[in-house]
Amino acid sequence: MDNPAYRIEEDFYKPETRWDFYISEKRKKVWAKELEIVFEFDRLCRKHGLRYTLDGGTMLGAVRHNGFIPWDDDFDVNMPRADYERAKVIMQEELPYPYEWQDLYTNLSVCTPEQITSTHMLPFAKIRNRETTAIEPPAMPMEVNQGIWIDIFPLDEGFDEINVTPEMKEIAKELYVTVFGKPEIIRKLMDPNVLPAVPHEDLEAIMALPVIERYRIYEQTMISMEGISTKYGYHYLEVLKNFSHSFDKSFYEDIIRIPFEGFDLPVYKRYHDFLTWWFGAEYMKPYIRKQHSAIFNPDVSYMDYFLHPDKYIDTLQLGCDD
Repeated sequence: MDNPAYRIEEDFYKPETRWDFYISEKRKKVWAKELEIVFEFDRLCRKHGLRYTLDGGTMLGAVRHNGFIPWDDDFDVNMPRADYERAKVIMQEELPYPYEWQDLYTNLSVCTPEQITSTHMLPFAKIRNRETTAIEPPAMPMEVNQGIWIDIFPLDEGFDEINVTPEMKEIAKELYVTVFGKPEIIRKLMDPNVLPAVPHEDLEAIMALPVIERYRIYEQTMISMEGISTKYGYHYLEVLKNFSHSFDKSFYEDIIRIPFEGFDLPVYKRYHDFLTWWFGAEYMKPYIRKQHSAIFNPDVSYMDYFLHPDKYIDTLQLGCDD
């Protein structure tokens, strides 16, 4: 991309210490590859009028560090479901090589049922760079892109207990479980002595379908609810953590762009309220969380790791540190 607004200068790659944390050249290179993905994503979102903002720790980094949290190694954004569904089509059609939209549909379309691992099963999307390496255990088959990525999280209708009723919440949760639930959870849901929100005969019919079709039913259900709630929610978090993870839709009414590693990227104008809701009142106080257990290499394609494992056996490392 030959656009000065998105150009990463050579000085960016120099090692440095921020907030008493040493940032190596390798970490800077990983960050740069993530930023390059974001620039393409941002360009296409602007071109097509798609709404998105930085999310979670990435938004926190923008506010607290004007860029990446020094000890972080990922990049997160979110999009309302309607924009996410449009992005799914646009990104697959218009992202230039080496970038690729990746979600459960794209992963499962190139895998046999025997090849499916937990790292395939994403209730959100990634955009990956094919010419880099970011392999999360358990590794997926070589046919699946395992380059450096950014995460794109869809925001669904939040469970406000008014327009989205407890019964609707339970239906969505049960459909989610048919796709991502552990065997013991699915067995409990199918127990004849349990009265689910989705009738047993419907659950049995759904469970007889391939995983990709079960996910399609779940997503179509979420899409059908569009516009009925006063909140946006991270539905997969609500299912996994069993508590409300929703915030008022008014956050998305006013988006501003703030500095991130010298570039302007979108956040909620009310980012203080959002970050307080997400991280607590002391979100400006740093803490170091566990990093990804992934093999990162910004200079080598993941294909090389699979095709020439002996060549790199002494250089495989977890996380971004040198």
